[in-house]
Amino acid sequence: MRRTLISLGSLAAAGMLAFGVPQSAFAASGTLFVNGTAYENPGPGCYAAGEEGAEVDNQTDANLEVFADSACQEGPVGMIDAFSPGSVESGGSIRIA
Repeated sequence: MRRTLISLGSLAAAGMLAFGVPQSAFAASGTLFVNGTAYENPGPGCYAAGEEGAEVDNQTDANLEVFADSACQEGPVGMIDAFSPGSVESGGSIRIA
């Protein structure tokens, strides 16, 4: 009986983890263009703008957070909405919100 309860508890915990993952862990649907480079259904992560900044065309269903540094740690300092264009300052970055 004790083993059964432990097994059921483990299964319940695994199920909660599977469904408790934040939505930002999944890919956005659509295409993200950063300086003309297309990212189809981009996954979560930090996209650096580079030394000259970046022109962004967010044709995904997700909002993008804009950061002041290249590692997505200083900010967010702005947002680029889903299906909207935007830009990122030199040395900045974007992350799928």
